[in-house]
Amino acid sequence: VSGAVVASPMSHEVASEGSGVMGGSFYVSAAYSPAFPSVTSFDMRESSRETSYVRGYDKSVATIDVSAPANFSKSGYTFAFSKNLLTSFDGAVGYSLGGARVELEASYRRFATLADGQYAKSGAESLAAITRDAVINENNYFVVKIDEITNTSVMLNGCYDVLHTDLPVSPYVCAGIGASFVDISKQVTTKLAYRGKVGISYQFTPEISLVVGGFYHGLFDESYKDIPAHNSVKFPGEA
Repeated sequence: VSGAVVASPMSHEVASEGSGVMGGSFYVSAAYSPAFPSVTSFDMRESSRETSYVRGYDKSVATIDVSAPANFSKSGYTFAFSKNLLTSFDGAVGYSLGGARVELEASYRRFATLADGQYAKSGAESLAAITRDAVINENNYFVVKIDEITNTSVMLNGCYDVLHTDLPVSPYVCAGIGASFVDISKQVTTKLAYRGKVGISYQFTPEISLVVGGFYHGLFDESYKDIPAHNSVKFPGEA
């Protein structure tokens, strides 16, 4: 799962008064950043096998019963995730000197599982059966439940502002590297992450600026292990 692409985040930046170390200044910022997930694929398989089959819950079934294999009638199922328009926030502390800045940034994103149509039972879209064979039966599958994916990140960014002495508007660009803590079904995995940001800063006063821009957040490794089964499973012939 990667690529939280943001349309137009807005932040409020406050700089410290007076001169800082070596003539620079410290600043803090907070941002609301609606995010759009970019998931090119969400392939799943049993960790001990090269090939598994994924089946979605039957849209017409009005109850949740994961013990009935017939309820998982949709072959080739894959999860999709919604836009993050509400619970998407950033905060940063940094130091600027001239047009150069360095900052430590923390962010939180939450992407709920998106239904691929109308389900008779709400929440059924978060269930998938992982089977060992193309045909599902009571002895060859287990169930995973993914209601959402959350991503908490800590990034170290280097930025450059194009300053204009006669204008209050300054374009900027940033690049960063850090860690993302991705939570899937209560299983948190730490991933090396990267981020790019571009935007425009408008200075209201020497201490307060409004920032509008966009960013891309990605992961170097997009595989996840040990996602827990939703149901208790014991395959025949295995301890």
